[in-house]
Amino acid sequence: MEYTGPARPVNWRATMANTVQGTQSFARSIGLLQHICDRASPPTLGDLLDECFFTRPTLYRLLNGLEAEGLIVQLRDKSYKPGPRLINLARSALATSDIRERARDALVRVRDQTGETVHLAVPSGDGLVYIDKIESLETVRMNSTVGTFVPLHSSGVGKAYLAALSDEELAAILDTVTLAPITPFTTIDPIKLREQITQCRAQGFVFDNQENETGIVCFGAAILDEDAKPIAAISISVPLFRLKKDISHYTAALKECVRWLSEDAI
Repeated sequence: MEYTGPARPVNWRATMANTVQGTQSFARSIGLLQHICDRASPPTLGDLLDECFFTRPTLYRLLNGLEAEGLIVQLRDKSYKPGPRLINLARSALATSDIRERARDALVRVRDQTGETVHLAVPSGDGLVYIDKIESLETVRMNSTVGTFVPLHSSGVGKAYLAALSDEELAAILDTVTLAPITPFTTIDPIKLREQITQCRAQGFVFDNQENETGIVCFGAAILDEDAKPIAAISISVPLFRLKKDISHYTAALKECVRWLSEDAI
């Protein structure tokens, strides 16, 4: 079979000489993953045996480990290509690297329009992480901080992110996510969660009624990339006692913000 990868096969055994002690297996896995990603066409097991100079048992072990973590997938013709988790990691890295800077002025504008705390979050593991927070100017504020992890099922940003996924991606996540009760108000019924996601898709935002923090309600919406994939989510957090009857005070500013940032990402 004609070799269509990098200019020459990579001898990973040779490159292991300078690897930090104790990390050889990890370095081999990363090297193999890089090789698969760099290739012009998905390689088969035979291709990788020829090109990477691993023994067959070692190659099997590395491929099985990468596949188990979702970093590669095996196609019907037994070749390998980058997997969904790797794509998600790349998307998160790209989003985190520039979206905080791009979104900052928009987040401040939403805070000024609503008077409430605004969060920006990106996917991380089986949830999201706040990467920016614009504090309310009111005396009573949120206790959250940048770097706080929030679950998908109990937060405004999390549910907004879920709602922006394709049906296939959503089903895959909901089949594995644990609907743990964070507060007495947290949605732990999968049917109810799906109903909330359907409603979010229809109205363009999700309402989190004290599900992640008692006494705090949130309005959330997702930021999309050029492929209409969610790369981040924004929420407006409001102490329950300060919530206005006309929720368009919050949702209009929120939807305009994510619309503008999504268009900016195209």
